[in-house]
Amino acid sequence: MIVRHPSRFLNSLSTLLSIALMSLCLALPTFAEESELKKTLFASATGALKEANKVQGSILAPVSYGKGADLYRSAEKRFEKNRRVSTIEAELAEAAQYFRQATKAAKITQLTFKSTIQARKDAEGVGAEKLAGEEWRKAEERFLLATRTLETGNMARAKTRASDAEKIYRDAELTAIKGNYLNQTRAMIEKANKMKVKKFAPDTLARATELLATAEKELSENRYDTDYPRSLVKEAFYQAKHSIYLAQQIQALDEREISAEQLILKMEQPVASIAGNLDLVAEFDQGFEAPVAAINEKIEALQNDSYELGELKNKMSALEQDYAMLENKLGIQSERLQMEEEARERIQRITEYFERDEAIVLRQGNDVLIRVVGLNFNPGSAQINSENFALLSKLEQAINAYPDYTVVVEGHTDSFGSDATNQALSLDRARAVRQYFLVNMDNFSASRSEAFGYGESRPIANNETPEGRKRNRRIDLLLKAPSS
Repeated sequence: MIVRHPSRFLNSLSTLLSIALMSLCLALPTFAEESELKKTLFASATGALKEANKVQGSILAPVSYGKGADLYRSAEKRFEKNRRVSTIEAELAEAAQYFRQATKAAKITQLTFKSTIQARKDAEGVGAEKLAGEEWRKAEERFLLATRTLETGNMARAKTRASDAEKIYRDAELTAIKGNYLNQTRAMIEKANKMKVKKFAPDTLARATELLATAEKELSENRYDTDYPRSLVKEAFYQAKHSIYLAQQIQALDEREISAEQLILKMEQPVASIAGNLDLVAEFDQGFEAPVAAINEKIEALQNDSYELGELKNKMSALEQDYAMLENKLGIQSERLQMEEEARERIQRITEYFERDEAIVLRQGNDVLIRVVGLNFNPGSAQINSENFALLSKLEQAINAYPDYTVVVEGHTDSFGSDATNQALSLDRARAVRQYFLVNMDNFSASRSEAFGYGESRPIANNETPEGRKRNRRIDLLLKAPSS
C-alpha cells in the first residue's frame, strides 16, 4: 500500500488509536463497580463465613472451616485475575456449603466440650494468651486436635484430648490471675486512692479492697479451685473502676459542673433507648421502677415466646421425621420433604445477602417477604439516593433467585404527617423502587411486578418511639409464588 499523504495518515491513525483507547477505558469497570460486583458475587459465601465465625468455626470445626476457607481464598484469587465468573461462583457455592457444615459441627462441639470451652473462655478472660503464653499454646494445640478428632468421628479419643486441654487451660488461667490480674486490680485501687475517690465513693472503693484481699487469700489456700477467686478478683477490678466513675459523677455534681436534673436525665436515656427497641414508651414521672418493670415483663414474654417456638419447632421436626419414616416404609420417595428442604436452603442463601440493618427475610407460606429496613429516602421525597444502590443490587440478586415469582413492592411510612400525604408518599416510593428494577434488570418485567402504598396503616413497631418510627418507614418486597 502506498501512502500518498503520510502526515494525514498518521493523524488519522492517532485519532483511531485514541478512540479505541477511550472505548477500552469506558468498557473497563471502575474500582467502585468492581468492588460492588465482588460484594454481590461473594455475598452468600461471605454470609456463611460470618455465621461460621460467630460460632468460632475455625476452632470448633477446623476441618470443614478449613476447606471452606481454602475455596474462598481461591475464589478471591480468581476474581483478582479476572477469571471466569462461573468457576468463581462454583467455588463460592462449595465454600458456603463447607462453612454451613462448620457452623453445624461447631454447635455440636459446643455441647460436647462444654466444660473445656468454658475453661478456655475463663483463661482467655484473664488474658492467659499473653500472660501465660506457653501454657495457652499447649492448651490450644491440644484442643484443636480434640475438635479435629471429634469432627472426623472418634468421640472417645476426642473427649480424652479435650479433657487434657481443659486442665492446661485451668493452669494457664491461674498463672494469668496470679501473674498480672491481681496486679491490675491493685493498680486500679491505687489509682482510685490517688484520685481521692474515698471522699466521694467510699463504700464502693472499700468493697473493691475487701474483695481483692479475699481473692488473694483464696488463691493461696485453694490451688486448683480458681472459679471463686477469679470471680472475686474480677468483681474487685470492676468495683475499683466503678468507684472512680461514681466519684467523677459525684464530684462534677458537687462542683456544679452538672446539675442534679441533668445527671438524672442522663441516667434515663439508656433505659428509654432499651424500652424503645422493645416497642415500649418509657415514662419516668414515677422514677425508674415502672419502665424497668415493663422492660422485664416484655423480656420475660419474649423468652416465653422463644421457648414455645423452640418447642413447636421440635414437634414439627419430630412429625417430619415420623412422616419420612412412614414414607420410607411405604417405599415412597419424599418429594415434599425434599422441596421443603430446598425452599429452606434458598431462604437461607437469600438471608445471607443482607446485613441485619439492611433487610430481614421472612417466609410466609410459599411466599417470601423481604423487609427492607435499610432503604432510606430523604424526608418527604421518593427519589432513590445513590447510597441505596448497593442494597438495591442485593435485592436484584434476591429477585433473580425466584424467577417465576411475582414481585410486589410495598411502601410504608410512620404515623407523622397526614394520612393522605403518607399514603401518596408511600405509593410514590414503592413505584420508584419498582421503576428502578424495571430499568436496571433485564429479566424484570412490568407484567410480573406491582407497586402499592399503605401509608401508616400497617405499622410493625410502636410509632410513639423514634426506634419504632424508623422501623415503620420501610419498603417491603413480597415475592409471591406462582400458585399464590
